[in-house]
Amino acid sequence: MTTGHLPPAARDAAQHAGTTPLKRLAALVAAGSALAMLAGCALTPAVAGPAAAPSAVATASASAVVAASATASVSASATATPSPSPTKTTPPDPWTLLSASVRKKFKACKNASVGPGSSGSCATLLQKELKKAGFYTWSISRQLSVAGVNAVLNYQRSRGLSADGFAGKDTWLALASKAPTVSKELPKTCLTKGVVLCVDQAHRRLIWLRNGKVVKTFKVRLGGYNEHAKTHIWRNFPTANGTWKVYDKQANPVSKTYGSGAMPYSTMFYPDMYVHYSPGFHSVGYAGSSHGCVNIGKLSDAIWIFKNTPIGAKVHIYSTKA
Repeated sequence: MTTGHLPPAARDAAQHAGTTPLKRLAALVAAGSALAMLAGCALTPAVAGPAAAPSAVATASASAVVAASATASVSASATATPSPSPTKTTPPDPWTLLSASVRKKFKACKNASVGPGSSGSCATLLQKELKKAGFYTWSISRQLSVAGVNAVLNYQRSRGLSADGFAGKDTWLALASKAPTVSKELPKTCLTKGVVLCVDQAHRRLIWLRNGKVVKTFKVRLGGYNEHAKTHIWRNFPTANGTWKVYDKQANPVSKTYGSGAMPYSTMFYPDMYVHYSPGFHSVGYAGSSHGCVNIGKLSDAIWIFKNTPIGAKVHIYSTKA
């Protein structure tokens, strides 16, 4: 831009200003504003020279903007309300919700771990409480028997606890508070087309369904604390949760571990895990356990399942959690 020549906007303002001093002053201000706008949008650096003094109007405008910004900042700071930080709450100790007499009864044992081979007052208390809950029907002694360990396992499953055969903090609390059993509602996996064998570990039952409709329900015995037939080592043999299909049926399968006649009328759905009649379950009930299979205690029931369950039928085994 060449000095001494006004830009079009400034020249138009001067032409329309008239001859009065006030109008001439307005024209000059308009011309100065136009020059300032051109300088702010220039893409090339300004020519070196002495800096122009800011006009009174520009200075006043800048001051007004700064004052307005400061006022807005102060107003925002004054009206802003700090957000309260969330308060962390600690849930109450569930033992404090029990009566004084119950807390006194379990005080010495609530932190103890009682399992296979355990003896003493806590083992005795455990048997008494399992008997009250309906899971222990044998004589009470100072030492936890095999039947006692399997009673612990069955109780833990019924309350949705981790089933390991050791009565720890969770099991003691469930016994002390008389915790209810978990729901008997069937999972959707069992309510599908075709024949489904739905095994509910928590309630020790096999539900036989066709097209989502319950046809029959059977009592079963599941895996638990037992002796290995060859190594003679006692340990927990759990029944695995999952979904499988029946791949074979044999009326008298031969087992490499347990020999012939140990698993009559086997409906086979998983290697080494079948639904079959168990003479042991028939004779001693829940004092013992299987090595992972689903035991049927009544021969006629095992035969009915064997005959009516087709190859390819779904088998779903599950444990409901608390």
